Amino acid sequence: MSKLGQIIAATASLLMLGAGASMASASSQQRALSLNVIEGSDTVEVQVIADSALTQQVEFEVELSGASHSRHKSNVTLASGNRQVLSRLKINTTQSWCAKLIVSEASGEQYTLTAGECGLI
Repeated sequence: MSKLGQIIAATASLLMLGAGASMASASSQQRALSLNVIEGSDTVEVQVIADSALTQQVEFEVELSGASHSRHKSNVTLASGNRQVLSRLKINTTQSWCAKLIVSEASGEQYTLTAGECGLI
């Protein structure tokens, strides 16, 4: 292979790697579920928000721990473009708290979202 051919092949490889990295970061930005936190003076509420770009089956478990502990687990079909609250947990808090959302999407993507002081509880 000529020197020019080697340069073109190397450049094409780098472009393909860059495109793959962009696709990976885009998928993390298009997650079907998110966690919304509302802190009051002596309470904390977490909401599991659905906002899926496509109709799909999603399984999730949300936990809220602090002075008490709450958990909700569900398997739900999300409609494309239908933003809604799927779950709402609220506890009294006078100390540290931790919210954790574990999600499995139909695409196979799995992720965990946290809020609060999860390393301290």
